[in-house]
Amino acid sequence: MIKARLSCAFVRRPMPKRPPQEQTASDLTARERILLFCVASSTDRRPSGAVGEVVTSMIVKGLVVRDTRGRLSLTASGRAVLRAMLPEL
Repeated sequence: MIKARLSCAFVRRPMPKRPPQEQTASDLTARERILLFCVASSTDRRPSGAVGEVVTSMIVKGLVVRDTRGRLSLTASGRAVLRAMLPEL
């Protein structure tokens, strides 16, 4: 009986996920906004400075995803943020 209690004490439980937070354009840095434009227009993002950590942060925020070839594309929420940045379109 004591062994059962000790073994349960060391079981890792997954951390609860945070509820998804809706992103707005004002929540994004300038480089993150540039990355949205580059991905939406299929423009090379590297000359604009949107590399590495910017891409990672946008994937974590759920605004872009990578396909099987490694190319970036906008998610539905990424398109919504982009539309909010360009209300006339």
